[in-house]
Amino acid sequence: MKKTAIAILVTISLSCKAQSPVYNITDLPNVIQQVSGAYHKDINNLLNPFEGTYIYNSGGKTLKIVLKKEILSSMNNYFYEDLLIGEYQYIVNGVEKVNTLNALNNNYPNKRKHSICGNHIITMGNIGCTECVPNEKALMGGLIDRASNNNAQITIRRISLNGQEAIKIFILWHINERSANPVGFHASIPGGEYTLLKQ
Repeated sequence: MKKTAIAILVTISLSCKAQSPVYNITDLPNVIQQVSGAYHKDINNLLNPFEGTYIYNSGGKTLKIVLKKEILSSMNNYFYEDLLIGEYQYIVNGVEKVNTLNALNNNYPNKRKHSICGNHIITMGNIGCTECVPNEKALMGGLIDRASNNNAQITIRRISLNGQEAIKIFILWHINERSANPVGFHASIPGGEYTLLKQ
C-alpha cells in the first residue's frame, strides 16, 4: 500500500511538471509569454554560436564583450528562459571608461541583471536585421550602462571578417528620442555600430 501511494505521488508530481508549457524562443512573438511555469527554451541552440569573447579596437577605442548562454534563468520564479548574457569593458586612449567583466560569473537570481542580455531571435526583414541574409539568425537584447543609469537596445549579428569569426553590434540608447547618440547624452559607450573580432 505504501509503495502504491508513493508511486501515485511521483506520477502526479511528474504530470504537473509535464503540463508546464515549453515555448521555443523563436516562437515567443507569437505566444502569450507570461504563463506561470512556462519555459522559453532555446530548442535549436541558436544562442550557442554567439558565445565567446569579442574585441573591437580602432582609433584609440577598445570595446571588449564576453557573451555566454544561461539556461533556465528565472524572473521571480514565474517563468523560465534561456538567455544570452554578457558583460563589457570600454577603454578610450588607455583610460578605462567602464568595466563590468567581473560581473559575468555573478549568480544573479534574475540573469537579466547582467549588463547584456537577450533571447529575441530576429531574421531577415525584421527591424535590426536589414543587412541579414536569408536563414541568418541575429539577436536583439538589452544593454545596461550603470555608470549613466541608462539602457539601450543592442542588436548582435554573427559575421565573418577576412575569414575570422566576428560580431557586428548596433547600440541604440533609449532616451526621449531614439537615436544612436542623442545630443547632450553621455553614456559610457557611444551608440552606433561596432565590429568585434572573436578571440
